[in-house]
Amino acid sequence: MFFTGDPTTRKRVDLGGQSSKERDRQKLLKQTRLERNRCLWLCQQNSAALKIQKYFRRGKVVEVERAKVREQFYKTYGKHGHHVDRHCFGPDLEFLRQLIFFVNAWNMNDFSVLAEICRLIQHFVRESGDVVELFAGTNYLSNHSLVVYRLKRLSFACIQAIYHNRALIYKECQSNDELHEARKVLI
Repeated sequence: MFFTGDPTTRKRVDLGGQSSKERDRQKLLKQTRLERNRCLWLCQQNSAALKIQKYFRRGKVVEVERAKVREQFYKTYGKHGHHVDRHCFGPDLEFLRQLIFFVNAWNMNDFSVLAEICRLIQHFVRESGDVVELFAGTNYLSNHSLVVYRLKRLSFACIQAIYHNRALIYKECQSNDELHEARKVLI
């Protein structure tokens, strides 16, 4: 057979290096690694999406419950706390628990209720002169931690309400109306 220069008839000789089996194996390993990383990334994305969905669903459920408690509070104590007396502040009663749960600093109705409650607290303390008895009742030692917790939450709600409604409060303080006396007490 004479040499014609046709490469198809030539014998192929491997001069060393990686065999085709090794190349196929490395290619398969690389492909498997990429697929595993892609699956891991998809699992992380799904997990993050589920966490976000749970958070938003929980927020919606909490808002519905707050609305229910707010309506119950309004039925029991009046739209602006008109049916509140000094005995409502006791640790065994639902008044402060409900107020702290539903109050929202951005809601103007809640802000008005909070201002009225602060005015009532100031009035009751001026009458009796005893803050501890107003919130803890007669057995302060057994209710100490509950009373402190509720007062901290009430104070935080008041501070939040003042901060978010500071422009409105400033305007009302500039005008000397008697109608907004409760909000001046809140400050």
